[in-house]
Amino acid sequence: MKTAIETVSEVNAIGGRITLAGDKLRTMLPRNCPSELKTAIRANKPEIMVLIEVRSLRLPSDCGPWIHIARQVLAGEFEGADRSTIASLLIGLNAIVKHPAGRQAFDRLSTRSQKRSK
Repeated sequence: MKTAIETVSEVNAIGGRITLAGDKLRTMLPRNCPSELKTAIRANKPEIMVLIEVRSLRLPSDCGPWIHIARQVLAGEFEGADRSTIASLLIGLNAIVKHPAGRQAFDRLSTRSQKRSK
């Protein structure tokens, strides 16, 4: 199976385009697009969405996983985390503060970290 990057590269190579439309992907593909490529787009949807978000904000490509982590922070999955974990999360989230979820997660953890240190 193709990776998200390979899939997007192949779409671009055949003259297609993939964009975000809320929580969906909007694809503009040529009529003769191989069905395997359409399958790869569906299979890689979450990763392609993150890839597009990262590229649109001109973030380094290795920041993609941090968007997922930011969403986990906002969903409360790191409630009760120890100081060391919060400090590590803040370091990583600092790289994606241009992303709305990254900013919110960073602010939430910063506030919690400050409360704990008092």
